[in-house]
Amino acid sequence: MINRSTQKFGTLQCRVVDSLPSGTPPSHLVVLCHGFGAPGHDLVDLGPFLLESDPELAGACRFVFPEAPVDLAPLGMPGGRAWWPINMARLAEINQTSDYEKLTNVRPDGLLEASESLADAVKAMQQAFALNDASTVIGGFSQGAMVATDVALRHGIRPALLTLFSGTLLCRDEWTRMAAEHPGCPVFQSHGTLDPLLPFAPAEWLRDMLQAAGFEVEFQSFRGPHTIPIEALKRVAGRLTEAVARK
Repeated sequence: MINRSTQKFGTLQCRVVDSLPSGTPPSHLVVLCHGFGAPGHDLVDLGPFLLESDPELAGACRFVFPEAPVDLAPLGMPGGRAWWPINMARLAEINQTSDYEKLTNVRPDGLLEASESLADAVKAMQQAFALNDASTVIGGFSQGAMVATDVALRHGIRPALLTLFSGTLLCRDEWTRMAAEHPGCPVFQSHGTLDPLLPFAPAEWLRDMLQAAGFEVEFQSFRGPHTIPIEALKRVAGRLTEAVARK
């Protein structure tokens, strides 16, 4: 049986999914953040998929899906949310010119506020469920992967796994410095070689930067667009099972 509820952690409204018997605490917390323009419930169906992939996960994990703080309705995207506003025309120009330095060197307006909100929410979840970093997985898709990366680096969080679906490198100098100061953590990263929104090369730069700083990065490329392929989900299920077994 899949349990679903909505709870607020910090300032963020969150969907919570597990299959634990009533009153049974989780041994692991999995926090996954949706991408730009998606509704707050966009990734919620990943919870049941992953829980049903292995009985070990069903008896151990609680999934939390935070809703990004920025409402995009005033920008003509009713129901859409964002961690920070994105100039899509500017992103398209960068992709057309392949001038990826303009993408990877920028610190977007609103990133720091989003990172602070998510970090506070994760800490509130950990307190509510009596869990620590070693029992927490943080990640997301696209912009959600970016904010998860920033939270881990900027706030010194050392999760059991940092899960990055189709993310990219931002704040190159700042992230490089913070990664070097971070104790490191396991990372699973996936990216499509045909991604038209966030090109493949900057994803490789993110991988290389994290590896150079001592992070253990498993990088899964796939021939596809800006998405989360089934093979990436299956691998994450395997990594979650491994984390539960270690605990």
